[in-house]
Amino acid sequence: MKKPISLLILVLSILSACTNSDEPYWGLSATFTKDGKTLFGTEDQFGMTKLNGETDEPEFPVGKGRHYKLYFLDNSKDLTGKKYKMIATHKDSSKTMELYQQEIMGMQSEAKFGLDQKGLWKIDILIDDEEFSSFVVEAK
Repeated sequence: MKKPISLLILVLSILSACTNSDEPYWGLSATFTKDGKTLFGTEDQFGMTKLNGETDEPEFPVGKGRHYKLYFLDNSKDLTGKKYKMIATHKDSSKTMELYQQEIMGMQSEAKFGLDQKGLWKIDILIDDEEFSSFVVEAK
């Protein structure tokens, strides 16, 4: 009876070693509604919505820069005056690029950027170079 248990432990330890917890989750993030607006981001933390472009185009059109309104929703922290940075990583190519960097005013900001490849992008929000939020969107 000792052999099957040690074999099971060996198999489980190999499986746990194969799962890399540092791998980002690439599932498309759900949108949420705040003050009647549909936002992309992380509920109760960070949200963004597109301000310009065509009504029938995707929220993140490939190769077209757009203007977005950003909302810093974590009311437990006063982020006014702090600097944020948005970084995007493409799932398939692993290309990483800085989208925008600015100071937060009144828990809001605006950003102009575009994604240059079709597919899933992980957007990381850093505040004063510390991770704040991340979510996945699709450029079409």
